[in-house]
Amino acid sequence: MAPHILVVGGTGMLAGLVEALAGDGGRLSLVSRRASAAGLPGRAFDADYHDEAAFTAALDAAVAGQGPIDLAVAWFHTLRIAAPRRLAERVGTPAAPGRLVQVLGSATADPARPDRLRTAAAVAEGLPHCRLAQVVLGFRLEAQGARWLTEAEISAGVLRAVREDLPFSVVGQVEPWSARP
Repeated sequence: MAPHILVVGGTGMLAGLVEALAGDGGRLSLVSRRASAAGLPGRAFDADYHDEAAFTAALDAAVAGQGPIDLAVAWFHTLRIAAPRRLAERVGTPAAPGRLVQVLGSATADPARPDRLRTAAAVAEGLPHCRLAQVVLGFRLEAQGARWLTEAEISAGVLRAVREDLPFSVVGQVEPWSARP
């Protein structure tokens, strides 16, 4: 059976990733504030991850409809909420561990704050059925100066990390830190 892939936040900057994964033919679920606009009937769940009850209900509905989550890709703009842990708890099973790919903003690469990557990784602590990978979004340096990544670059970089099963990757660059836009 094809793996169940769940994407959190796939209607904005990760829309290209969702489109590519949908083309792979797997069982794809989407959870976001506007998931129903993605055209995945029965597999798109509208829920804001700041609303713990609604987000948890959406995850449970996705699992009930598509089976255990083999791969989750999630971009939470904050980890100071329960949603990242709620997702990690639902990734994989003891019999078939799964993978959670965290998409993280450039601030997690701030050399003055080395604790941020460790803090982000804590969402899967103590969950042997959830293998964590991290993708940090950086920036691009060009002749005109530094710029943030485009949505296409973000989706392509995250897709590469997913398909190549990378435990850690950076899309774009995060050094020199002082060059950030």
